[in-house]
Parts: sequence; C-alpha cells; structure tokens
Amino acid sequence: MITVKQAVTAYRNMNAKSLPPLTAVCQALEAIDQKLDASLHHLEQNDKRWRDGLLLAQQLVFELMAMTDATSVEGQRLLTLYIYANQTLVTASLKADVDAIAEVQAIARNLHTDWQHAKKKQVHTTYV
Repeated sequence: MITVKQAVTAYRNMNAKSLPPLTAVCQALEAIDQKLDASLHHLEQNDKRWRDGLLLAQQLVFELMAMTDATSVEGQRLLTLYIYANQTLVTASLKADVDAIAEVQAIARNLHTDWQHAKKKQVHTTYV
C-alpha cells in the first residue's frame, strides 16, 4: 500500500515532468473557481449536486497544498491559506453556507490573478 508521503512525492515528480508549476497552479485555481461556481448554482436551485463541486474543489486545494514548498516564509503563508480554504469548504459543506463558498472562490480568484501575473512576468523576464 502506498503512503501519503509516497503519493505526494510521486505527484510532485509527475507534475514537475508534465506541466510547468505556475501553469499547474493557475489551472488548479481556475478549476476551483469553476467548481465553486457550479456549487453555488446548484445550491441556488436546491440541487443536491451542490456538494459535488465542493468536493472537487477540496481535492484541488489538496493538490495545491502538495505542490507548495513550505520551506520558505512565503510558502508557509500560502500553505496556511490553502488550509484555511479547505477548512472553509468543510464548513460550507456542513452548513450549505453560500458566504463561505463565495469566500473561498474570492481567494481562488485573487490567487489566480496573482499567479497569472507572476507567470507573465516570469515569461517576459526569461525572454527579454
């Protein structure tokens, strides 16, 4: 049986080989936003599928946590933010809390914007 540590290591190795890290992070944050949008829509319609989007968003948050290098102060802060987002999603799932879902969606959108900016700056700096 594979341990969590082995799975995280395998994921990091696979991710590092397949996608540039900034691209993977941006895609995950965009997907989180989309899944939370779907959850909010289903919740407004009293559709029981609203939790499905939350669970998928949580899985993506866990992936982001696994990709985060917490050896730096910035990495520790980012990991703390991901942990907070995950805990907020758990609360949202238990209480059908629209505000909690919207809060995590705002976090994901802000991080996506910031990472997109960093990605563009990195590409621009690399080729200039």
